[in-house]
Amino acid sequence: MMPGLPVLWSRPIVLLTLSTIFWGGNAVAGRFAVGHISPFLLTHLRWFILAMFLLVLFRKRLQEAKELFCAGWIGFVLGGIALGGFNMFFYIAAHHTTAINLGILQGSIPIFVIAGSFLFFKDRIGPLQSVGILIGLTGVLVLASGGQLMRLVGIEFNIGDLYMLIGCGLFSAYTLGLRKQSNGDEIIGLLLFSITAQIVTVFGVAYELNTGELFWPSVEGWLIVFFVTVFPSFLAHLFYIRSVQLIGVGICGLFLNLVPISASLMAVTLLSEKFGVFHAVSLILVVLGLWLAQKPTLDGAGRNHSSSS
Repeated sequence: MMPGLPVLWSRPIVLLTLSTIFWGGNAVAGRFAVGHISPFLLTHLRWFILAMFLLVLFRKRLQEAKELFCAGWIGFVLGGIALGGFNMFFYIAAHHTTAINLGILQGSIPIFVIAGSFLFFKDRIGPLQSVGILIGLTGVLVLASGGQLMRLVGIEFNIGDLYMLIGCGLFSAYTLGLRKQSNGDEIIGLLLFSITAQIVTVFGVAYELNTGELFWPSVEGWLIVFFVTVFPSFLAHLFYIRSVQLIGVGICGLFLNLVPISASLMAVTLLSEKFGVFHAVSLILVVLGLWLAQKPTLDGAGRNHSSSS
């Protein structure tokens, strides 16, 4: 049982709901961060602080971490690159697009993962999954075009949405790469990915320093660093892992549908962003597509590593 959380630790529905709220809140935090901390520094501090925290928390299991890393170091390095890259694109996208867009596009990651499983691992995709993927991608196109699909002909995208789509691609690659990882404790795996991700993001900080775009966090910036480190990075993953242990991966995967919804609600409530008709259409399409794409896994079989970090 998780110390200090005796009641929550046995309630997977509550844990999953909190996880999706925290992941949805990451989109809002990304928008709040604009003007308070540079995006690559935010990414680096997020993973650096988490890595240091986990190293202290699990200091008695460092030998286990070392053995796990040696068994699959290539995967952890590539995973750290993908994970760190995702967050850098995520936070720089927040400078150019809305939290609503960030949240909805983030909800498309599991759909990309399913498509990637078919392309790279030859996993079977049923008719229902195929329909779900097409519906979800249509939702992404509606959002990226601002509800004006004719803009796609002229390749007129919001640059922030393009950054976010690149980030989603990286996170999908990270998720697919987990299939090749050695078996081991998932929290120790999170520790190793945190270490490699914060090393990778040093290059982003160096870029900001070289171009004069680096600026140290304000008081509000430090609060944002605290939030994204503790809630989306640590607690959300911890709660999700615990829920998988309690009720299986299939049902847990369905809760990812709530991430774009929670992000949109918080963006409207906390940031006063306008929620247009095309947002509603896109959100419905992405969530419906995700639900259909994951429906065959409702029995809990297989492995689903998707999350919205």
